[in-house]
Amino acid sequence: MRPSHVLTLAALLPQLGCALLTKSKPFDSRYFSPDLSTTATTPVAQSGLELRLGPVTAAGYIGERFVFRESPYEVQFVDDERWTEKPESYVRRALARTLFTRRGVRQIVYGGGTTIDVDVVAFDEVRAPKHVARVEIVYRLSDDRVVRFTRSITVERAIEPATGAAAADAVVAALARALSDSVDRVADQTIAELRVERSAEGDAAAVTP
Repeated sequence: MRPSHVLTLAALLPQLGCALLTKSKPFDSRYFSPDLSTTATTPVAQSGLELRLGPVTAAGYIGERFVFRESPYEVQFVDDERWTEKPESYVRRALARTLFTRRGVRQIVYGGGTTIDVDVVAFDEVRAPKHVARVEIVYRLSDDRVVRFTRSITVERAIEPATGAAAADAVVAALARALSDSVDRVADQTIAELRVERSAEGDAAAVTP
């Protein structure tokens, strides 16, 4: 080793030692939940309709980290703001609560029957051109043989202006509203289809000799 290299290394050693011994600031994450299920729900009378809740999945980019968009093409993440669970868990729980408790649909566990499968396509904060929370859900109703229909629902709710620590709360509150409204719309359309199905079965039974 050349003498000049030795001198350079000797000069750098104190700085390297300080860097190694100095503790960096710990990375603290904040955890949030948009789940509004803490409010007690009184079960309603059975509607006479039956349904199986199938898989509820989410797009690959939707996970524990907050997602935001500033353009239609780019997805970005907030590292220090996270969900307590993956968003599809919130959707599944809200859908089950809405259909089977609030709407009186009987849940199928075993045997044949109509099944609803759900894909969570978006669970995002959209910052431009409007600052909104967006939830998009694609769902399918199927029986033992075929898919009866597929629908897509997108709900956007305005995010209230806020700064500092309150900004994340505003995003969560808007996503909670969008989640609740989207699940209600899925339930409305699903129950309408189940009633059509039941009516058709009744008509078929009436004309059967």
